[in-house]
Amino acid sequence: MIGKLIHWLAARDRRTKQSILVGFDFILFACAVWFGYSIRFNVLYSPDITQVLLILAAPAIGIPIMSAFGLYTSVTRYVGEHALWTIFKAVGLTAVVWTAVAFLVRIEGSTAVPRTVLVLFWLLSLLLVAGFRYTSRWLILEFTREPTPQRNILVYGAGDAGRQIAATLKQSSYRIAIFQVDDDSTLWGATIGGIKIRNPAELESLVSRNNINEAIVTMRSANTARRAEVVEQLTGLGLRVRILPAFVDIADGKHTVDLIRDVEIGDLLGRDAVPPEPGLMATNTRGKCVLVTGAGGSIGSELCRQLSAVGVSRLIMMDSSEFALYQIDRELARQTGFEKVPVLGSVTDAALMRRVMNENKVHTVFHAAAYKHVPLVEANPFEGVKNNAFGTYAVASAAFESGVEVFVLISTDKAVRPSSVMGASKRLAELIVQDFAEKARLRNSGKVFCAVRFGNVIGSSGSVIPLFKEQIRKGGPITLTHAETTRYFMSIEEAAQLVIQAGSLARRNDEAGDFPGRIFLLDMGQPVRIRDLAVKMVQLSNLTVCDEANPNGDIVIQDVGLRPGEKLHEELFFSVEAASPTSHQKISVAAESAPEGLDIEQMYQELKQLTSEEDHPGLLSFLRRVAGMGAKCE
Repeated sequence: MIGKLIHWLAARDRRTKQSILVGFDFILFACAVWFGYSIRFNVLYSPDITQVLLILAAPAIGIPIMSAFGLYTSVTRYVGEHALWTIFKAVGLTAVVWTAVAFLVRIEGSTAVPRTVLVLFWLLSLLLVAGFRYTSRWLILEFTREPTPQRNILVYGAGDAGRQIAATLKQSSYRIAIFQVDDDSTLWGATIGGIKIRNPAELESLVSRNNINEAIVTMRSANTARRAEVVEQLTGLGLRVRILPAFVDIADGKHTVDLIRDVEIGDLLGRDAVPPEPGLMATNTRGKCVLVTGAGGSIGSELCRQLSAVGVSRLIMMDSSEFALYQIDRELARQTGFEKVPVLGSVTDAALMRRVMNENKVHTVFHAAAYKHVPLVEANPFEGVKNNAFGTYAVASAAFESGVEVFVLISTDKAVRPSSVMGASKRLAELIVQDFAEKARLRNSGKVFCAVRFGNVIGSSGSVIPLFKEQIRKGGPITLTHAETTRYFMSIEEAAQLVIQAGSLARRNDEAGDFPGRIFLLDMGQPVRIRDLAVKMVQLSNLTVCDEANPNGDIVIQDVGLRPGEKLHEELFFSVEAASPTSHQKISVAAESAPEGLDIEQMYQELKQLTSEEDHPGLLSFLRRVAGMGAKCE
């Protein structure tokens, strides 16, 4: 019966619902006065005509005041804590006005209203009006909600954010049970907001005993490594894990304060990103014309985003891919305060590079254009060498001959003791940049040429992470080149910021030293075992790995063997002793000289002849001799 009535009321239009609510408030205010008299005299009170008028005066006063406070425009099913304060103010004002009317009646000579009734009217009105609304809310939610299963949620963290999340979840539905854990031992056993805070040592038994299947990590003040450890522990227990963004991400506008996002693979790498130093970010960029080659690629496009935020006067975005260039140009179209110049063309076009730099008076060049996919370059070695080596020569040469002051090559850890044509071509690019740095020093031109070397970035076009995501989405299998393969990873945002700062460090004598063309190395943290990465990604997808220990798992992980040119482990420098720290804790600098007696011009001409003749054996021999490429690339 009650359910049918609730559904009937829910189906009425807004005006009808408001009229019904006004009618109930009329009755409640009148009852509050009558109950007040009855309680005061301890009988079912029979009022005289004056007291009947006083009883009717209560709703006549209260309803307009309630309307003025907006209590008839709010939706009953969404009445929350804020509504209680509004009701408190509206009822309090009603009681004051009604009391004034009662005293006026006394002055006219009628029977005085006992002071106790005045107080009881205020208390009973507050209880009845608020109680009616919250009871109505409960009935509406109870009889109109779709049946949902019980949810048991673990909140990891009992700080301010954790308490707010737990309270909000608890209030949102009676079908949600909250369990809370915190690292702070002083909170263990305490009850906050009706929830007992547990010891993390109880996690496994807590999850299994209470059938918990999801968790929210709210440790916003903890460092990245600790959050990664907690997330890994929770996913290992089979929970779907979500995470509250860090305060710095909220301040930067990357997330809203109330957003709980799914855990991303970057959360599990345990890297603490260092906020960029404004001075280093601005030295070569603010108020200057900056050219980014490969602007449509993963690193190039992120460099463009970062540069657009530091106050460049003109940003020249160059790429050979029309679609990629269109995408980044469209993305930055809403940015104001600087000029955007999209340039469609290849970095191997020397005449184009000279024209772009001279016509735009380019100050700084970030050379990110490169072919980076190891197996593809291995299958197309001549195109790889042309783009990576000849392209670098053309851009660096144009920068040397024009007014460019800073040239930064984006290099890769695959250039260290390269085992692939791609790595060897990038090593040649580093040698070319070092040669132009030496020429600039001999001319005393003040120009800076340097390279920045780092490993994989999360989510880039050549990263395994997008591949694994796609394979998981299709139900597997995940294909690994080797069970023991390791790689370095960092976020694209962090990599781009460090590249810009490394270019500024290169201008400092104390950072670059007397040796020109220093190679800057980004701190990539600890190498990540790719199989472990695959397992974590499966767990983040709320799936399980199918293996001998779990033959009924969801996703199979297969080892398919190393592809041509690939290494088991990457390196960031030729010699640990060659790397020295800089003033930035995430950037070091290496003194790696070119092979003795190497003539870059002669090398360039020899390489041009080999590629024009498409002499594959000769090219591999050249790369072994000059770039130190391993023999296994044949």
